[in-house]
Amino acid sequence: MVDAGIKSNEREAARLFERGVAAARGGQRRVAAVLLARVVQLDPQHELGWLWLSGVLDEPKEIAFCLRSALTINPQNDRARRGLAWLEQRNLLRPEATATAGVVVPGRGSGMVVEPSCPVEAPAPVADVASRDNGAPARVSWHTRLSMVLPGSSLRQAHDDVQARHDGESWWVSWRHSRRELGRARVLLWSMPLLLLLLTLALNYALHAAIERNNALIEAELVQRAVAAEAPPPPVPDDPPVVAIIEPELTVVRDAATLAYLSQLEEPRARLRGAVESYRNATSRPGGSSIVHATSARRLRDEVERAYGVMVALQPPESLAEAHAAYLHGLELELAALDDMLAFYSSFRLENANRAALTMEEAGRRLEQARLAFEQQQTMLTAQVVPVHSIR
Repeated sequence: MVDAGIKSNEREAARLFERGVAAARGGQRRVAAVLLARVVQLDPQHELGWLWLSGVLDEPKEIAFCLRSALTINPQNDRARRGLAWLEQRNLLRPEATATAGVVVPGRGSGMVVEPSCPVEAPAPVADVASRDNGAPARVSWHTRLSMVLPGSSLRQAHDDVQARHDGESWWVSWRHSRRELGRARVLLWSMPLLLLLLTLALNYALHAAIERNNALIEAELVQRAVAAEAPPPPVPDDPPVVAIIEPELTVVRDAATLAYLSQLEEPRARLRGAVESYRNATSRPGGSSIVHATSARRLRDEVERAYGVMVALQPPESLAEAHAAYLHGLELELAALDDMLAFYSSFRLENANRAALTMEEAGRRLEQARLAFEQQQTMLTAQVVPVHSIR
């Protein structure tokens, strides 16, 4: 009978049984003995566990104990019966027998396996001991039986082997676990830049879309303003033309005043033309000295200043007021240019000469503009018949 005080753990026993069978087939007898002993501790009704345990033990008594335990579970177990018969035939169960037995047969799969079917006969189980009190047979627990079956040194050494293997497996599992955690960390580290890149692209796209919408609104507003600016203004009613009943000044009088002004300009303009011609003749001669050039520039400046004074004293008609102002401005520019020219002759600095040339060019443009206006007015008036009474 199996001790009912031991709690069965069939799932753990099945797992250990597979490991024990694998160790037995691999030739690791001590490891298999420890694993299979643990199987029958967890599940005392494990028939195959007792059979395989008997195949990995060396002592005939221990083998007989395991075979009797299997017969206790299943009295019809043919392998256990043949094993006990084989032990009895060879007288291996006697106390003086010192030989150990173990049958090696081809195993299932590959390699050589110690089969539990080694037939050995053994005497009655050592667990059937008479009680000290009344001589009744007493039953020893499964843990005690296994301790009796497996010697202390053998059990300790086998346990050490299993523990070393378990430590190796623990190291391997820890290494695999660390590798897995490292892989997860690496994936996380690589994912963070990708997430940041995607976030940056999304923000950039949103900002670009907002800028485009803003630009579209601004362009629409500018187009509306341009259309509003190009639209014609509302019509303004025209004032009726004012017809002068009496002219404030007669045309003939106005024309006579214009002719008088133009005649007064003839003398200063003629003197200026003569002074300019003299200056050109003096400065265009080859081999002329700077003293001659400076003297000619001084004379020309005096004539321009005299003509300027005469022009300022004249009162131009309304039609020639703009031309008169342009002529005076041209004379002022000529005076400034001649001053720069005289400064150049005294210091020979090129900036003075350059400034004088530029100023003289601008003065010539203003004088030419005024001259054209004077000549146009002169031509227009000379084509008309001027009454005698308008000449003063």
